Amino acid sequence: QTDIMQGLRLGLLILLCCLALCPAPVQGDKVLVMPVDGSHWLSMKLLVKEVAARGHEMVVLVPDTSILIQGFDYYRTETFRVPYSKAQLDENVNKLKDAAFLKAPDVMDIFVNVQHLVHFTTMQVKGCEGLLYDEPLMQQLRGEILQLMLTDPFLPCGSIIADSFNSPAVYFLRGIPCGLDEKAAQCPTPPSYVPRFHSGNTDHMDFLGRVKNMLMYSLESYLCTVMFASFDELTSRELLGHGAIWLLRMPNMVIIGGINCGERAPLPAVSLIRVCFKTNNFNCA
Repeated sequence: QTDIMQGLRLGLLILLCCLALCPAPVQGDKVLVMPVDGSHWLSMKLLVKEVAARGHEMVVLVPDTSILIQGFDYYRTETFRVPYSKAQLDENVNKLKDAAFLKAPDVMDIFVNVQHLVHFTTMQVKGCEGLLYDEPLMQQLRGEILQLMLTDPFLPCGSIIADSFNSPAVYFLRGIPCGLDEKAAQCPTPPSYVPRFHSGNTDHMDFLGRVKNMLMYSLESYLCTVMFASFDELTSRELLGHGAIWLLRMPNMVIIGGINCGERAPLPAVSLIRVCFKTNNFNCA
């Protein structure tokens, strides 16, 4: 009987050791994804694929009129109707693309780009309303156990949905026009040192360069109100400030730069930050 008791104690000890050393089974969470169509989705799609590969269920909200967002086997799609045609969307996006890439940016180009962005955001707010007022879909999503919202805050529709569902919001983006992301995340970007878009400045500015940068900074604040008027800029800023985490390809944030690069080349032996500033390209991190 003593031998039996010792054997039971030894077996129990081995079982406890196995439970302590063996990892517990991992159960994936369900993540709701609100992307922005176009090139923004190309980067986010790779992140969605990576998260799905780690066992999480990804649910992507897709407008029925889309440029690049399509269904894949590694995520589930939920489609909502939008009140514009594919031709209207293509025309709007082509104007944005031509203004941004056909020639080097100039100070005066900011007004043209803002005009195109206003048209784009006005169209997108109609699409967001189509989603928010789709009661069957919204009720279905509310009934699911959604752990968090992964969204591109270039447009605040995902932020609004996350707030409505009382879900943590994870933001993935390169940048928002007029520095709204920097203000929401309280990221220090003093105009005396950080060049503004379309200013032509580098991180080395003389007095006149700093004056020009300050003027651009002030102008951006006004243009931001104009660009996001359809979404209510003040409300959007408050919602962005409630984000649980920011995934930004720039300093002072959670750095995940390179996830959207299929083939990574070695960096040259120069200051990466200076290269980013000199090219006004903050997608370098």
